[in-house]
Amino acid sequence: MNFFVFSYLHFSLDYCHKNYLISKLIVSAFLFIFDALINQMKTRLILSIVPIFLLSCEKSAELNKDEKYVEGFTLEWSDEFNGDTINSSNWMYEIGRGVEYGLPVGWGNDELQTYTDAPENSYVYKDENGNSMLAIVALEDSDLAFTSAKMTTNDLQSFLYGRIEARVKVPTGQGIWPAFWMLGESHQEVGWPGSGEMDIFEVIGNEPNIIHSSAHWVDTDQDYGTSSEFIDTGVNLGDDFHVYRMDWTAEELVFTIDDREVNRISITSHMKEFMRPAYLIFNIAVGGNWPGSPDDSTVFPKMLLVDWVRVYSNNSYEAPEIPPLDVDAETLGLIYDEFVVHAINENQEQFPEIGMKIYGAGGEPEVSVSNESVMGDTSIQLDYPGGNWGGAFFQFDSTVDMSSYANSDLVFSIKKPSEISDFEIKLESGDGNGKCYLINYSGALVANGFEEYRIPLEDFVSQELNLSNLMIPFSIWNPMNSEGAHQSGTILLDKIYFD
Repeated sequence: MNFFVFSYLHFSLDYCHKNYLISKLIVSAFLFIFDALINQMKTRLILSIVPIFLLSCEKSAELNKDEKYVEGFTLEWSDEFNGDTINSSNWMYEIGRGVEYGLPVGWGNDELQTYTDAPENSYVYKDENGNSMLAIVALEDSDLAFTSAKMTTNDLQSFLYGRIEARVKVPTGQGIWPAFWMLGESHQEVGWPGSGEMDIFEVIGNEPNIIHSSAHWVDTDQDYGTSSEFIDTGVNLGDDFHVYRMDWTAEELVFTIDDREVNRISITSHMKEFMRPAYLIFNIAVGGNWPGSPDDSTVFPKMLLVDWVRVYSNNSYEAPEIPPLDVDAETLGLIYDEFVVHAINENQEQFPEIGMKIYGAGGEPEVSVSNESVMGDTSIQLDYPGGNWGGAFFQFDSTVDMSSYANSDLVFSIKKPSEISDFEIKLESGDGNGKCYLINYSGALVANGFEEYRIPLEDFVSQELNLSNLMIPFSIWNPMNSEGAHQSGTILLDKIYFD
């Protein structure tokens, strides 16, 4: 009987797949226990203890095999994508072009893709060795339209602090923009970037060796705050899998690729966005302001492969209390309702209950009132610092039906320095937008150095602007010089109306 018990123990230890030293230690421990117990207890008691040790060995072997164990951390959640289908308890889809979520068409970045939940855009992929992983696929159809998938854990899984990492193989190519990122749960209350955005990685497809890691937030005085860094990895990130990671505390964010640091961001007391829960996002965008559009060199389909994604808690970290949400202070952009009248004047009846808001990435203008004007009253003065994007927009308190002006012109008068040769005029509705550039139109001199511009509203409507639920009847962004760079200078704005 004693020989049988020893043989059973030895077999159990072999099953653990441990190295020789660990096995030797465990065998010694078992023999010590066995010798003690055999003199005091019946053999069947020893046999009842063996399965407990066997179970412990099985768990350790699994963690070791999958490399889930991280010293000093506890695995809180993961998706290994080992099944045949995507786990709907972990993932949901954002669908459409962005307007479904209160954003301009193109998700606020002029992206070209339509996100879907179709099985051809996301599924569990099996490689040649039978390994399972998540596949997000960007496709081009016969009409030169693009589809992709944006998968999130929103309303299903959210996380606060710890280590967030994933083993990913990214797609590359002109106009391709894969990303692994997080967005705060408060985005419905304060919008972007008041909810906080943490970009664990972004790869611009025509620079396949470069990884970008960033964070975005609302800074003091409701300015746009950001920290973005990149490194040249020296390899094509699309050729193999890499581990992308963010270590997150209330004090800092640290982004790495394969243990190599990309960006380290100190979190100050006003950056409360990063002291609240956030959810995970994987997506492939196609086109947009940053990567540009695909060209003849871009061959579809493009596939993002996620071997696994894991979230750990830090065993030694004591998290502070979650700060209360201050919607007014944490919403981007300063509101200047009292200035609106200086640009709209007697045409206020066209644009009832309207305010003005400014924001940008350091290029937002300072607002004041000028005594210079077209007709002897006043105008709005916008002092642009240059160097980065920014602008001002007029927004209704709620959407307004302006469809009766479909055949009219947007009219406005400006006075600007000669160094500013162009800027963007953008109108937005509840489900679309359109933008035009000043350089494509001719102004007529009216008075006091002001030029009047007329842009047919059809030029905006043709870009998916819907006048029946207009939100922003006028905005002015990004003054540029003749070389297309952000240009500093003062712009006076007056007499805005539809005619």
